[in-house]
Amino acid sequence: MRMPTLSYRCTEDNGLSFELLVDGRPLGVLVGSRDTAFPYWIVEDGLPRWPPLGPSDSPDVRIVCVCSCGEYGCGHTQCRVTREGDQVLFNEFDFDVTREGAAKEFRFGSINYDEVCMEIAAKARQQRERDAASRR
Repeated sequence: MRMPTLSYRCTEDNGLSFELLVDGRPLGVLVGSRDTAFPYWIVEDGLPRWPPLGPSDSPDVRIVCVCSCGEYGCGHTQCRVTREGDQVLFNEFDFDVTREGAAKEFRFGSINYDEVCMEIAAKARQQRERDAASRR
């Protein structure tokens, strides 16, 4: 059985946002979320942690979609992201999802997942640097 591919696309929402894709389809749509992207400013080292930019009681919970206003406190979708050998599992979707979406699971190769996270983190870092330079 073929494992799905995780990828992303950049959007201009909130200056720069990232939309996760599973085999080219938006993850938010697959889990029934009203929103599909998350803004660059909550990204540190890959997918945003819950809560972003602060200590977490659940370090494996990640934010995968945020309200179109860009404020995760307004509305978001999160899930548990765990490594199992050479695979990464997304499950336990919560908050802005349908009941069917909450029960879904997605498995990706860990190399695929790590590459997506590194690319997202690098693009978010570049955008923060551009923002800082424009304020000088």
